[in-house]
Amino acid sequence: MNVVNFIVQNWDFILLIVAAIAGVVFAIFKGNKSVVMKMLFSLVTEAEKEYGGGTGVLKLAEVMNQIYPKLPPIVKTFVTAERLTKWVEEALAAAKAKWESNIAIAAYIEQPAQNAQEAPQSEPDSEAE
Repeated sequence: MNVVNFIVQNWDFILLIVAAIAGVVFAIFKGNKSVVMKMLFSLVTEAEKEYGGGTGVLKLAEVMNQIYPKLPPIVKTFVTAERLTKWVEEALAAAKAKWESNIAIAAYIEQPAQNAQEAPQSEPDSEAE
């Protein structure tokens, strides 16, 4: 009964505390979303370069697999797979707009991806011969 009386007498203070906590969580979440969107921009650009056009499902799966382990813990708590997919789609739309307006990024995407087998080999040291 003491707990109920405490709640009734201090309901406005309790509501204020709950609102403050919700505000802090929201601010952290929104701040982390901007960081996540920057990471997604990079990942969708790399996926586009690696897989090329017509492979949307494959690129989405690759980006999702790469981003989830990198998410801040507070974001993992509140972000569902559907929301993360929506963010990937938002990042892709922003990236496509940037690719169209930035010739250097467009050229970067058009370069063939280098696999480990295709990596240039270093020249042997002349002293070793």
